[in-house]
Amino acid sequence: MVTSRDVQEIISKLSSDKAKLREDGVKLLNTWLEGERSVAFCKFLRQNTARLRPDEIPHSETWPFLVTLLIQCASKEISSSKRRPPKIIYAKTLRIVVQRAEDPKISGKMLTLLSVVKLLFNHIWDVLSNVPSFQSEYGIVLRHVLAVRDYCFHMKRRIYCSLVLLHMEKVETSLHGKTDSQYNPKEEVFRCILALHSLLENPPVDFTDNLREDIIKGFVGIFPFIREEGKVSRKLIECINTFLSKDGPNLGCRSFEIHNAVQQFVFRCWLTTRDRGLKDALILYARLQLNLTKGGDDGNSLVDQLLDVVCKDLDQSNISSTGVPWNDATKDDKFGTLNSSQYRLVELAAVVFYRACVDTAKAPSTQKRVKREHASTHLKEALMEGKWLWNAAFCCLARNYHTRISKDLLVYWFKGICSSFERILNDANMRHAYDGLLWTLRSLQELSSILLLPDLKGDKSLRLSYTSNEFDCTWQILWSCLTHGLPIFSNVTAVVDATLVLLGNIILHDETNTYVIPQDVWDLRLFKRFPSVSLLYFISCYFSRKGSQCDLCDSLRLRKSLLRAISGHIHWKESFMLNEQILLFFPAAVYALCAGCVPFTECCKGFRLSYSFVDDTETIVERFKTEDVEHDGLHELFECSVNVLPGMNLDFGVEVSPSQSLQSLRLPRQVRDQLLQEMETCILGSLVDKDVERKPISDIFFRCGLLSNFIYGLYLTRKNDEVSPFLSKMGECLLELLDHALSGIQGNHNDFRSLGCLGSDSVFGGTYSLAVSLQRLVCCPIFMKSRENNLDVLLHGSVAKSVERLLKALANVYVEYSERVRNFNSEMILDDLSASDNSVQNSFPFDGNRSRIMDMELDENEDSGDVDILTVRGKIASGISFSPAKWKLGMISLISGFFSVLHVDTWDILFEVVSKECDQKVCEEILYNLCRHPYWSAAKITDLVNLFNDMIKNQESLKLNCVNVLAAIHGLLASLLSLNTVKMEKFVLEEVYSEQILTRLGDLVNKVAELDLLDWCGRVRLIDCICDFVLLHPQIGQTMIERLLLLLRDPDYRVRFYLARHVGVLFQTWDGHEELFQDICSNFGVPLVLSLKEKLVTAREVLAAGPQPRPIIETVIVTLMHVALYSEKVELEAVFMICVVAAIDPSQRELVYAVLHNLSSHLNYASLLKYMEEVIGSIIFWWVACGVSLVALVEIRQLFVSDTEPSYFIQYCCHWLLPALVLHGDSSNLSWVAKVASQPLAVMVRHQFVPIFAVCMALHCSKRSGCEKGAVVLRSSILHLAEISEDERDKLIKKYMVSIVSHILALASCASDPPVPFFSRDTIVHAIQKVVDGFVEMEDNPTTAGVVDKINVFRPDRVFMFIVEMHYKITAAVHHRHRSHRLAGIEVLVNILGHRAAVSSTSKSWIRGR
Repeated sequence: MVTSRDVQEIISKLSSDKAKLREDGVKLLNTWLEGERSVAFCKFLRQNTARLRPDEIPHSETWPFLVTLLIQCASKEISSSKRRPPKIIYAKTLRIVVQRAEDPKISGKMLTLLSVVKLLFNHIWDVLSNVPSFQSEYGIVLRHVLAVRDYCFHMKRRIYCSLVLLHMEKVETSLHGKTDSQYNPKEEVFRCILALHSLLENPPVDFTDNLREDIIKGFVGIFPFIREEGKVSRKLIECINTFLSKDGPNLGCRSFEIHNAVQQFVFRCWLTTRDRGLKDALILYARLQLNLTKGGDDGNSLVDQLLDVVCKDLDQSNISSTGVPWNDATKDDKFGTLNSSQYRLVELAAVVFYRACVDTAKAPSTQKRVKREHASTHLKEALMEGKWLWNAAFCCLARNYHTRISKDLLVYWFKGICSSFERILNDANMRHAYDGLLWTLRSLQELSSILLLPDLKGDKSLRLSYTSNEFDCTWQILWSCLTHGLPIFSNVTAVVDATLVLLGNIILHDETNTYVIPQDVWDLRLFKRFPSVSLLYFISCYFSRKGSQCDLCDSLRLRKSLLRAISGHIHWKESFMLNEQILLFFPAAVYALCAGCVPFTECCKGFRLSYSFVDDTETIVERFKTEDVEHDGLHELFECSVNVLPGMNLDFGVEVSPSQSLQSLRLPRQVRDQLLQEMETCILGSLVDKDVERKPISDIFFRCGLLSNFIYGLYLTRKNDEVSPFLSKMGECLLELLDHALSGIQGNHNDFRSLGCLGSDSVFGGTYSLAVSLQRLVCCPIFMKSRENNLDVLLHGSVAKSVERLLKALANVYVEYSERVRNFNSEMILDDLSASDNSVQNSFPFDGNRSRIMDMELDENEDSGDVDILTVRGKIASGISFSPAKWKLGMISLISGFFSVLHVDTWDILFEVVSKECDQKVCEEILYNLCRHPYWSAAKITDLVNLFNDMIKNQESLKLNCVNVLAAIHGLLASLLSLNTVKMEKFVLEEVYSEQILTRLGDLVNKVAELDLLDWCGRVRLIDCICDFVLLHPQIGQTMIERLLLLLRDPDYRVRFYLARHVGVLFQTWDGHEELFQDICSNFGVPLVLSLKEKLVTAREVLAAGPQPRPIIETVIVTLMHVALYSEKVELEAVFMICVVAAIDPSQRELVYAVLHNLSSHLNYASLLKYMEEVIGSIIFWWVACGVSLVALVEIRQLFVSDTEPSYFIQYCCHWLLPALVLHGDSSNLSWVAKVASQPLAVMVRHQFVPIFAVCMALHCSKRSGCEKGAVVLRSSILHLAEISEDERDKLIKKYMVSIVSHILALASCASDPPVPFFSRDTIVHAIQKVVDGFVEMEDNPTTAGVVDKINVFRPDRVFMFIVEMHYKITAAVHHRHRSHRLAGIEVLVNILGHRAAVSSTSKSWIRGR
C-alpha cells in the first residue's frame, strides 16, 4: 500500500540540491517501480493525475510532476559531470517513468503527460544533441512519446526539424564509419534509424521545404553505404516508405532522386532476399514510387524496371509453389489463399501491369528504350499457361482497375484464357495440382463479373471485339468443360467453389440460352453435405432461372432432393457453419428451390467477392491493429498518376441507386406447395437445440438472423390469403433466441474477465463475429417495417421489443464497465498487471557499467510492429496489452448497429453515454455516430451542438487535433443534405432553431480553423464542412469562402487536390462566376497567364517570375479543369490557362492532355480534338493578347490536331491566328507564321482575307474598348500586309461578300459581352448591316429594321447555304453550353432577314435547312 508520505519522500529527495540525495531519490523511486509494489504506486499516481483539471498545474503526487522532477535531475547531473559521463540511472529511470505513465494497462487516463510533453521534447533534444551516453535511453523515450499522436502537436517545429536532421546525420556518419561511439556501432545506428522512423511517422506539422530538401539529401547520402541485407537496411527502407507515404505527393519529381540512390540496392536484393520483412518493405517502396509518378520518361523507366523484376518474381514464386501436395490436410486450409507477402506482390504486379498496359497509349517517349514484348501480351501468355500467381495478379488487376482498362483488352485476355482452358483443366487433373486451375477459374470469375454483368448504369454492351454469338458460344463451351470436369475434381473444395461461382455468374447473365447440369453432377457428394456459400449461390441462380430445367417431374424430384440435403444440415452444432454469407444465401437457395425466386437482391448482383486473396484471420488481425478512429480513406496510398489526377468529382448530391427486380421462375401452385411443405418439415425439425444457452452470443445472433431471413422470404413467397403455422413457429423460435441472447449478456456482464475479452479479442466468443452477427441481424428486412412487405404487426412489435431489451442490456454493460475502469476497482486489471510483472524474472540492475540497453527491436528476428510493449521493472516484454479504449470503441460499434432498428432509443443512449465519457477518442467516436444518425429534433440538435462546443473548448485548452470533431460535424451536415423532401419540410417548421443551429455550427467550424491545430487530414475535413455549408446554407457558407480559397495554396498537395475536386460547389451555388474565378486565380499563390476583363497577366510576367513548383502547378491544372466543367461562363478562360501551362512547362503536358481529354469526355465529346474545335478561337486570340510563344503553341499542337507537321497546324489555325496577329500588329510573329507555313505573308493574308475582315468588322461595330483597332486594320493594316490597294480590297469584299457574312454569323454568341473573337447578337447584326448595305451613314436605318440588301446577299439559296453551314456547326457543338452560342447565329439570321423570313421561297429554304 502506497501513501502520500511515501511519494513525498521520493519527491523530497529528487528536489534536493545535493547530487547524492537526488541519486538516492532515483534509486528509491526505482524500488517502487519494481515488483508488486509498482501496481499500487502507479495506481496512486494515476488516480491523482486523473483528478487534474485541464487548466490545473500538476501537484507533487502526479505523473507530470514526477517527470518534471526527473528532467531537472537529469539536467543537473549532465551539467555537473563535465569530466565524466553522467550516470545512466537518471536516463533509465526517466524512460521507465514515461513508459509507465503512458501504459494503457496502468493509466486509465489518456494523455497523462500532456502538461509536460513540450518540456519533455525540449529536454530530449538537449540531451540527444549533447550527451552521447544517454542517447540509447532517450531514443526509446522519444519513440514512446512520439507514438502518442496528440503529443506530437506540442513539439516545436524547430525541435522537430533539429531532431530529424540530427538522426539523419548520425545514421550517415555511423554508416560511413566515422563514429567514435563506445557502444556496438550496429546497435547504435539501428537505434538512430528507429528514432528517425518514429520522427518521420509522426510529424507535428507539415514538412517545410527546407526540411524536405534535407531529408532527401540525407537519404541520397546514406544509401551509397548500404551494401548488404539486414535489419539496418530493412528499417531504412521503412523510413523511406514512411516519408513517401507521409509527404510523397509534395515531392514532385524529387522522389526520383531518392529512387536513383536506392534502386541499385532494391533491385539487387529483390529476387535474392529471404528476409520477408525486407521483401515486404521493398514491395511497398515500389508501390509508393509508382503512385507518385505522373508518367513521362521517368515514370516509364520505373514501370519498365518494375515490370522486369515483378515478372521474374512471379515466375520464381510460381515455380517454388508448383506441385505442392494439396492432399496434405494441414495445408488444405490455406489452399487458394496467399500469405501477406504474396498478396503484396500480387497487388504490386496488378499496378505495374495496369500502368504498363495503359501508358502505352500515351505519346512515345523521348528516350531510347529497349524493345520488349508488350506487357499485355506477356500477361496473356502467362494466363494461357495457367500460372497460378500470374492469375492471382490478374484477378487483382481485374478487380481493382477494370473501370480504367479498355474492354477490348479484357476480352483479349479472356480469349487467351479460354483458348487454353481445356488444356489447363486436363493438366490439373492429370498432375493433381490444382493451384493453376483454381486461380484460372478465379480469373474467369472476375471477367464474368465485368463482361457478363451490366455495369452500374445497366449497360451490357461491353463486347467490343467479340460478336454476340461468338461471345455466348465461348461461355457455353466453358459451361460444358466445367460441368464435365466437376466430377473429376469434386473433392478439391476450393476448385469446386470457384467453379460453382463461375457457373452461377454465367447463368445469372444469360437470359436466352438454356444451361443444363448433367444428372451425374447432381449425384456428387458435394450436393449431399453441408453446402458451401458458393453452392448456395449456384443453387439460388440455377433454380430461379427460366429454362434451366426441362422436365417438370425431374425438376421436382431434384428440387426435393437438394432441399432435403441442404436443409438437413442445419443442426446448429458447429459455429463455423454460420457466417454473414450463410445468413443470406441459405434462405435464398431454399426459396429458389421451393418457390423459384430469390428474395434478396444481394444474391442477384453477381458474386465477385466470393474468395479472399489472403486468409480471413490475417485480415481480422490487420483490422484490429488500427486503434485510431478513422472514418474515411484519407490515409490510403495517394496516387498521383496522370490516369488518376484528372478524375472528376461529380458527387455533390445524393445518388439513389436504381431499384432491381427480383429474378424469379413461376412454379405451378401444386409443385410450390409440396416444396414449401418439405422445407417447413426440414427447418422445423432442426430448430430445437437444448444446448443453445451454452452457445456464444454471436452464434445466437447468427441464428436469429437466419430465422429472420426465412421469415422474410416466407412473407414474399406466400399468397396474401395464406395463413402459415410455420411462420408462427419460426416467430416464436426467433423471440426465444433473442431472449437467450439477452440472458447471456445480463448473466455475464458482472464477470470482468468476459468484459475484458469484450474489448481486446472477443465478446463472449469474439467481438469480430459478434459485431458481424449483430449487424447482419439488425439489417434483416423484417426489422424494417414496410407496407409492401406486409409483415405481421404483432410479430414485428414483439421482435422490436426484444431488440430494444438487447440494446439496453449492452448499454448497461458499457456503463458499468466504464464506471469500473474509471474507479480502477477491477481486480482483473491488478491480477493482469501482477502476472505480467512476475513474468520478468530478474529486477532491473541500475548500474552505470552496463552499457547495452535491451530493446526488442534490436532483435532482427522480431517484428516490433506486430506486438504491444509492456514495460516491467525497466524491461520490455512483448504481449497483447489490455486497452479499455479498444473495448469501449468495440462496444460503441455494437450499440451503433441498432440505429437502423431503434433510431431514437439508440441516439438517446449514446448521447447519455457521451456526456459521462472521459476518454477523448471514445467521445469522438460516439459523436461521429450520433451525427451520422441525427435525431431530427431542435432540442436534440441543440444539445449536440452544445456538445461540439464543449469538446472544442477542451481540445483548444489542451492543444489537441480537432480532425475528428470536424469529421463529426461533416457527418451531421451531410445527413442534413441527404434529407428527403418530407423530412426537410418537417425540419423547416423549426426554422428559427435551424437558423440558429447552423449559425452556431458555422461559428464552431470557423473557430476550429482559427486554432491552427489541424494536420492535412483535418484541413481536408475543413473543406468538407465548408462545402456542406455552401450547399446547405449559402449565407453561412459565404462567410467561409475566404478561408476556403486560402487552402488553394495549402502546403500539402492532398489538401489542394481535394479542394480542386470540390471547387465546383462554388459555381453551382452562386452567380458572379467571373469574380469568383478571379478570386480563385489570385489565391493560387503562383503567377499564371491570365486574360480576364479586369486583369491581364502576360507570359512575359510569368516567365520573369521563374519556374514554379511542379506539385503546385499540378493542383492548379486540376482546379482549372473542375472550374471549366462546372462553369460555362469561365470555361474558355480556364481551358486557355491550362493550355498555356502546357506551353510554358513541358513537364506538365502529359497531365494537361489527360485533363483536357477527361473534360471533353465529361462534356460528351467523342474526342479531345472535337472539343478543342469549339474553343480554339478564343484560345488563339488570348494566346496572342497575352504574348505567349507561338513556338510553344506549335509544340502542343497535339491538343488541337492529330500528329501533323507544324506547317499543317499553322494552316489549320490560320483563320483564327492571322486575325489575332493582325489586330495586335504583331509583325514579327506574322513573319514567323509565314516562314513556318512556307508561304509569303501577303499571300497568306489574302487567303485569309475573309476571317480577318469579318473579325475586324465585328470589332469595329462593337462598343468595347479597343474597337478602333478594327477600323485601323480595315483601312490600312490589311492593305499593307496583303500588299493591295483600296480598290483591290473593295473588290475582295464584293467577291467574298457571302463568305464574309457567313463568317460574321459564326462569330455570334448568346453572351452579352463575350471575349474577342466572339460578339453579342446586336453587334453581329450591326456588322452584317454595315457589310451588306455598304459603308454609308447607318443612323437612318435602325438595327431592328434588318438589312436593305440591295445586292441580294440574302436570296433564298444563300439563306439555305447559311442555314446548312450553321447546322453543321450546331451538330458539332455537342454540349448545350457550346450549342447555345451556335444557335445565336440563327437568331441573328432571323433578325437580319426580318419580314423576308416569311417570304415563301425563303421560308422553304429555311425549312430545308432545318
